[in-house]
This record gives sequence, structure tokens and C-alpha cells, in this order.
Amino acid sequence: MIKTIWFAHLSLTTLAALTPSAIEVRITDENVEPIDFEEEVDLVGITGMIMHSKRAYEIARTFRERGIPVVMGGPHASSLPEEAKQHVDAVVIGEAELVWREVLEDVQKGGLKPFYKADRFCSMKGLPFPRIDLLRKEAYMTTHCVQTTRGCPYQCDFCYVTHFFGKTYRCRPVEEVIQEVSRLDGDFIVFVDDNIAGNRLFAKELFTQLKPLKKKWASQASLTLTRDRELLRLAAESGCVSLFIGIESLSPDNLKEVNKSFNRTYEFEESLKLIHDHDIMVLAGFIFGLDHDDEGVFERTLRFCEKNRIELPSFFLLTPLPGTRLFQKMDSEGRLLHKDWSQYNGATVVFRPKLMTEETLQRGFNWVCQETYSWSSIVKRVFHPQQRFYTRVLSNMAYRSIAKRTPKSPLPALSKILQKMNDTIPVQNTWNLIHRVGERMVEKGFPFGEKSPEVLRLYSTYNERLRTLFIHLEGSLDQHGAKELAKRLKNTLSEKIDQVIIDFENVVAFSQDAISFLSRRGLFQKEEGRLWMAINTPPLG
Repeated sequence: MIKTIWFAHLSLTTLAALTPSAIEVRITDENVEPIDFEEEVDLVGITGMIMHSKRAYEIARTFRERGIPVVMGGPHASSLPEEAKQHVDAVVIGEAELVWREVLEDVQKGGLKPFYKADRFCSMKGLPFPRIDLLRKEAYMTTHCVQTTRGCPYQCDFCYVTHFFGKTYRCRPVEEVIQEVSRLDGDFIVFVDDNIAGNRLFAKELFTQLKPLKKKWASQASLTLTRDRELLRLAAESGCVSLFIGIESLSPDNLKEVNKSFNRTYEFEESLKLIHDHDIMVLAGFIFGLDHDDEGVFERTLRFCEKNRIELPSFFLLTPLPGTRLFQKMDSEGRLLHKDWSQYNGATVVFRPKLMTEETLQRGFNWVCQETYSWSSIVKRVFHPQQRFYTRVLSNMAYRSIAKRTPKSPLPALSKILQKMNDTIPVQNTWNLIHRVGERMVEKGFPFGEKSPEVLRLYSTYNERLRTLFIHLEGSLDQHGAKELAKRLKNTLSEKIDQVIIDFENVVAFSQDAISFLSRRGLFQKEEGRLWMAINTPPLG
């Protein structure tokens, strides 16, 4: 099943293409085949992510014990080269294109340098086509993988891409991409770019020239793609059938904090609809454990995926990767639990969350992984008129086989309460609202003819460490809204909640009836230590 979603990576096939033809090259991808530790070789090259480092060092030790030199590169070795050097003979830092020949020459001379690092980023022009012929074709969904760009125009705090490629976004000549794609048989291609539409002019030219080839393709892009209707149309017309989209979070505060506010939460539903309208399947990435996530985030995210028919949601626990700004921040704050890199796998809590305990975050993650790929959720997300129904079902079955390995966990205790406390309550009577403008009270409408909001919005977060529920109100508060608020607050009573803080700062209009009702119920209590506490309240009386 996993084979149906697994495609080949290009690191080793690219190095093979850069190797002189007189040197024999073999590639082992341990994801799909075992390593032959007795193979007669002159040099071993290893690449891997942070979670692979422990295994990479074991592999290196086994070959070095036989007297075979080992060189290591990739994201982890580039981030922590001094650590990697303790386990291997040489470390390649960053891109290898400009130093690989030097590495091979030094091996032939019998004297590897400890570190190799290019003095610049390589040109994307004239790169050799990766040696995908060295891979076990039958072990993958496809080995027809092509790279058109490197890097990303954005600088998200948690992402390896900027750290590895620098603040660059480089594009291959379109004619070279088309030549490589044309050489590949079959009708499906995976473009392994981090953001294939990061340069709109390049992407439009690429998609235009892809159209005559009549290939189907999948790749990764940001939601900003949907802000250019022509670009989205060209992607679909050129054969795009699937995109991985990093949504990350439904909270604008979370997105702002990790430098991804170019993702606009208020556009999410419309953007996803646009992608689906162009018959493109969505693989969406979400991260749990960001600083504004409470234990309601798991169910909230699942319902969002079901409502918007996201075919393949992918969930990750926030993981501070060495070299990223996120790692530096958490390390300086003392929030890292340990530095056992094998646990930095995106599915294990390795840091101290702000609003949840580590246990709640882990249990919530386990629950959402299992629940999303339950049959009931699959039906809600997959059974709709879009084409490629068989592909959607088969992919979900593959993801389900992975999710079933996740330990079973219950839904966090306060999730249902938090869903009800994050809602919109319609205003029934607007005629008697008093408008709040700074310290002044203005009756019968806002200055300059502004209309009062016709809803009361509730934004709630629960801080498990403080055992406190924070409720931020926004909009207009009439008597109906006041009664509904009081009813919901009554239902929040839980042994896990010691205090409820209600913030009225963004209530811009209210009725005296509403204020009197809440006052009688004791919800304007400002004394510390009480169950209910109100802040930024409207004038009473």
C-alpha cells in the first residue's frame, strides 16, 4: 500500500549523474531494500534527514570497520557537520554539485578532507539528468521525478529549505526541464520542488510548454498559487492532478508567529475550492503544537479537512530542526526535551508546548491521525464528483495503513467544549445596540455611518498548564448573545478548568439588557481567584 504514495528522491541519483562514467555507482534506498554490508565498494556516500542520523551513523560505522571511507551529506549533516564528522570520514555541507568531483579525486588520492563546502550556490543551468535508472523502479509509485526549481521564496521559521538553500529561489531553464520530461516514458511525473509556483513568470512558461507533452503531474506549492487565476488554470491545463499544500495551521496567530502569514486563513476555503474546481487533488500539511494550539485544535482541524474535502491530510508534530530559527528559539528558551535526533521525526513530541502538556499534544496527534483515516472520515472527504476516484481511495487506504500504526488515543478531554466556545452567535436585535468607541458612548450607530456587526464571535483557547480558559469576544452583544454565552459558559465547568477569563475588548456594540443579564449572572466579576473573571468590560450602567 505504501508503495502507492512513495516516490523516489533525487539526491543520490543526482550525485550518480555527476560521477565520471569510469566509476561504477550503485544506489541503495533503505526505505525499499536492505543494505548489503558485505558489498565490495571503495566509497560509501550517505544522505538523510535528522531522524535518519542515528541509523546513518550505524551504517557508517559498519563500513568504516571494514576500512571503507564514508562521506555524508544532506540536511542533517549540513546542519550539524561537526557532529556528523565524528562518525564519518568527510562531510559535504550544502549542495554537492560543485564539490563532488573534488571528493572523488581525493578518494582516489587516498586523502579525504574533513569537510567540503562550495563557495557559492550552483547554477541550475546544464545540470545532468539524474540516474533514475539505478533505482528499483518496481519499488516506487514512480521514479519519474524531476526538479525544476530549488529553494522557496518564503522564510518559514520551522523549515529546512531556507537553511539548506539559503534565501535563494533558482529556476532551471524551461527548455532543459522539457527535454528531461520528454525523455521519460509513461504519462505521470512528480516535480519534487519545494514550491513549483514560487516564481509566477517561470511557472507560467513551464506550464505552457508542458501542455503539448500531455503528461499528468504532481508537485508541491503554496496556497498563493490560487491568487493568480491564470497560473492555476495553466497548471491544470498542463496536467497538474495533485498538489501538496502546506496549510500548517487554521490560526492566523500561529501563522504570523512562524513567519507564514502569507497563508491567509480567511482565504483557505475559497482557495481549496478553486483548486478542486480545477480537478486537482489536495494533499494538505498541518502542524500541531504551535504556540497558539490548545487541545481543541485536533478536532477543529479534522472537521476543516472533512468540510473542505481535503483528500489526503498529512499531520506533523512541530519539530524544531537544527539550523532553523524555530530550533534556535526553542533551544534558547529551554523548551527542548532532549536532542535524541531519532525522535525528531514529526510524530513524537520533542519540546514543551505552551498551551498543552506534552502528553496531551501526543495523544491529540495520535487521535487525529487515527480518526482522519477512519472509514467514516474517508467517506466524507473522498466521495464527491471530482475525477480520479480510484486514485483517491487507493491513496487513502495507503495512508490508513500508516495511521493504523499510530497508538490509539482518546480525543482530548476539553475538545468538545472548545468547539462550542469557538463559534459565531447571530445578533437578533440590532436596533437598541450602544456602540463603544474608545471611552465614548455613541448611540444609534457608529460614527461615519458604520454598521454594527450582526454577530458575536467567540475565540477561545485553553491553557492546560494554567488550567485557564480564555474567551475573546468580538462583534455585537445583545441579550440573545448574552444568554447563549452564559449557557455555553455553564457547560464549560470541568474539573480541568480552574478559571475562565472573558475578554470584552473587541465587543464594539452591546445592549444594556445584555450587560444587565451578564451582571446578574456574575460574569463581570473582576476579582482574582474567582471562577469567572471579566476584563476590558463595557461600562456598567
